[in-house]
Amino acid sequence: MNNDTIQMAADSLRQASQHSNSLNWWMIIAIVELVIIAALLFSKGKVDDRKRSIKRQVREEGDINFGNIIASSFGADALYKELIRKCHPDRFAPDEKKVAIANDISEQLGKYKHDLKKLNELKEEAITKLNISI
Repeated sequence: MNNDTIQMAADSLRQASQHSNSLNWWMIIAIVELVIIAALLFSKGKVDDRKRSIKRQVREEGDINFGNIIASSFGADALYKELIRKCHPDRFAPDEKKVAIANDISEQLGKYKHDLKKLNELKEEAITKLNISI
């Protein structure tokens, strides 16, 4: 009976040590989760700071032209395609001056692909400088 008691105590200690090891892993996981949550909370403040700086920049630059945004949503794509086709530098191959102008206009077209107001300005520039009809 004495051996049985010692054996039971040894088994209990083994189980307790296995149990405490699993508790240690869970504690480590909990600490890692806490660190991740804290990092996310601090990064949220940085995102808010970026939003505030963008809003400040918009206020300083002036009002947003919502009419241009809506018009660009529906009309910019067609005008862009027409302008990029008519102002392609390969169309003006013999004239180096016009090729340079067409390159500049083509670069700006790519940059302002979704801005109808700027595309109309580029259209006028292309008509006057490249003598094209649109």
